[in-house]
Amino acid sequence: MNLPTFQQLLPHKLVPHKPLRHKLLPHKIDLMLQQPLVKILLQTTLIGVVWGAADILKKLFNLPMSSGILGLFLMLGLLLTRVIKLNWVNVGAKFILGELVLLFIPLMMSITQYQQLFFAQGWQLMITIVVSTALVMLSSALTFMLGNRVKRALYRRTHHAHH
Repeated sequence: MNLPTFQQLLPHKLVPHKPLRHKLLPHKIDLMLQQPLVKILLQTTLIGVVWGAADILKKLFNLPMSSGILGLFLMLGLLLTRVIKLNWVNVGAKFILGELVLLFIPLMMSITQYQQLFFAQGWQLMITIVVSTALVMLSSALTFMLGNRVKRALYRRTHHAHH
């Protein structure tokens, strides 16, 4: 399996030319953290930890929203306050979004398990599935476009501030 490198995932101008280094990390560990598979695993784990924290908060405070939505707002807050930096999760998030289709397999399996319900009220389910899928696709596209605009604006601001 040939995973893309960090430099292949982002536009050339946004990628640092030198490998990321930390003063406390030995050279071999630093190089290992640059590997695409390790980076994806660590970043998806961090995303999962935030989602798990959101699930705990939901249960603890009996909140009337899903853990995923609460996790989305929690991650947004952590990113905006820079508790979590964008480069800590961007490769993992791109990987998860790229494999999003796999998350719909359980939905299709549940439809096959409840065929009688599907045949009795299938038209209602189909309308719900089509409309919700369209809304998810639209909101994902708009979020992606907005995120890219913000990312470009931040790049321009920091790039022009140094010159």
